[in-house]
Amino acid sequence: MRALAFDVGGTSVRGAVVGPDDVVLAESRVATRTGPAVLGDIARMGEELLAGLSPAARAEVSGVGVAFPGLVDTESGISRRAVNLGLVDTPVAAPLAERLGLPVTVVHDTAAAAGAIWADAGSPASALVAVLGTGVAAVTYVEGRAVVGVSGQAGELGHLVVDPAGPPCVCGRRGCVEARAGARAMLERYAALGGDTSDTSDAGITGVAELVVRAEHDGLAAEVWSEAITALADGFLAVGALLAPGEIILGGGIAEAGGALLDPLQARMHERAGVTAVPPVRLSSLGGRAGLVGAARLALAPTENRA
Repeated sequence: MRALAFDVGGTSVRGAVVGPDDVVLAESRVATRTGPAVLGDIARMGEELLAGLSPAARAEVSGVGVAFPGLVDTESGISRRAVNLGLVDTPVAAPLAERLGLPVTVVHDTAAAAGAIWADAGSPASALVAVLGTGVAAVTYVEGRAVVGVSGQAGELGHLVVDPAGPPCVCGRRGCVEARAGARAMLERYAALGGDTSDTSDAGITGVAELVVRAEHDGLAAEVWSEAITALADGFLAVGALLAPGEIILGGGIAEAGGALLDPLQARMHERAGVTAVPPVRLSSLGGRAGLVGAARLALAPTENRA
């Protein structure tokens, strides 16, 4: 079986046809727009992806999964509050199901990505799974179960304050992890320091990949990347002090930096740990595909939140 999957991020919406073994068979991407326009973009991408399949392949697509940001009512398929998208109490599953002619599953983007990363890593009993992209979020697993909290939205690691005198965050506070380590925040910081942004390709993950390459010879890029590493290290150590996860698994687009992320992050955590034990840190093999894979898996699973 195959699924249409969508990962709605802060800078782009990714759509894909995902087949057996989580293989992405076809993919497209558009810049994220706000308001109802984002739903129109998802529907249009889905129609185009389906049109590009052979009749036989099209017949194997049995569902649609949408990884959506903000507060999501998974049972009803409604976006209760997506601040960055300007959506409040907006049906997502029903209009997409009508346009695409397929059952639609809507899930919180972090839950989708983290669930896929956790399963891909062997479903460890104790782990902190961090999704690093335009935003920064995490899910903690204790005794093999995700800690979701009363609201079901536990894991806003990106809005944990690690530097009260730090830069403003989109949440309204200062010095959050995401204000230093989110993709957009890093690129805005680089520009503010006077970095050359004339040939950066976009304001999202691709731009961060270019920033990481530049950090090897560009002092400003190195400074921004180092600040991001410190923010992540302090955020992970704070979670470690409270929950002591057995390991930390990194996914999302920024995790595709590989050793350029992992090596300095582990070193910084040890430097700043104090009495907090530092768990082993590893990278997910899914990288930036985690949201798509997670959404596809949920779309193919029998759930009660389909339209």
